[in-house]
Amino acid sequence: MTVRPLPDVLQEKAKKEINENHRSVESDISALKTWLQKQPHLHNINPSDQWLVAFLRGSKFSLERCKEKLDMYYTLRSVVPEFFSNRDPLDPKLQKILKLGSFLPLRECKETDGPRICILRIGVYDPSKYNLSDLLKVAFMITEIMMLEDDNFTVSGEEVIVDIKNVGVNVLSQWTPALAKKVITCFEKALPVRLKSNHILNTPTGFEAAYSLFKAFLGEKLKKRIRVHNQDYEALYKEIPKRLLPKEYGGEEGELQELTDYWVKKVESYRDWFVNEDKARSDESKRPGKPKTTSTLFGVEGSFRQLEVD
Repeated sequence: MTVRPLPDVLQEKAKKEINENHRSVESDISALKTWLQKQPHLHNINPSDQWLVAFLRGSKFSLERCKEKLDMYYTLRSVVPEFFSNRDPLDPKLQKILKLGSFLPLRECKETDGPRICILRIGVYDPSKYNLSDLLKVAFMITEIMMLEDDNFTVSGEEVIVDIKNVGVNVLSQWTPALAKKVITCFEKALPVRLKSNHILNTPTGFEAAYSLFKAFLGEKLKKRIRVHNQDYEALYKEIPKRLLPKEYGGEEGELQELTDYWVKKVESYRDWFVNEDKARSDESKRPGKPKTTSTLFGVEGSFRQLEVD
């Protein structure tokens, strides 16, 4: 088994919060690999041990739930190409989006066993040149790197600061019901992400109406984890200390450009991985029973389900 050992403090938290038992991790991974080999539509997928541990942690070590997430994740790779295809970091379009610094995990956590803090800056792109799905593709790419590298993220989850400064109607109009369904499915049923809190900053005019509509689709747990601070940065600092934030947010931990440069290089360093992973997807023509398609997963006949989180 090739899995990075956890520091003691994270090992203790993993045991208490997500049912991780280091003695049985190897057998859990083996069980998942055997299961994948037996699935006609997934048998060509051969993930690393570290990748599978991220899914186990995101499923609180329920093997059945983990299998469901893995199946859906590799299905989405097939049926949602706008998120999961053509992910060469050296592609000129992706290079431009990476250099915008739209999704930036911060360097430090509040505690040694704390969740990873990330900043999502939606208003940094030109909606006449790019689509919101392009930003989401890059955010998912960085999330996958964290799944492989960041033990705080996989064990303790993440806290996300959503900055919607400069978000106008042209950006909001790209947040369609179809796109919303795909994003919610990614986080609810596929990616092993545990969102611990969400902090919304710099809300534009008309935000309350859009936010009320969005909240209608969320489960109670997630609703309780969302804080709308607008420009009340002091309220943010009570939950995420200044010392961890970039200077542009009144913090003390470097500048956004430094973080952006770091993540551009980090994603570029994963170029071979992303290019190879492009082949790792479900073959829906071989799925037992009815194949899953865009229409069966997100069709107009479907309705929003409430998003529940752990």
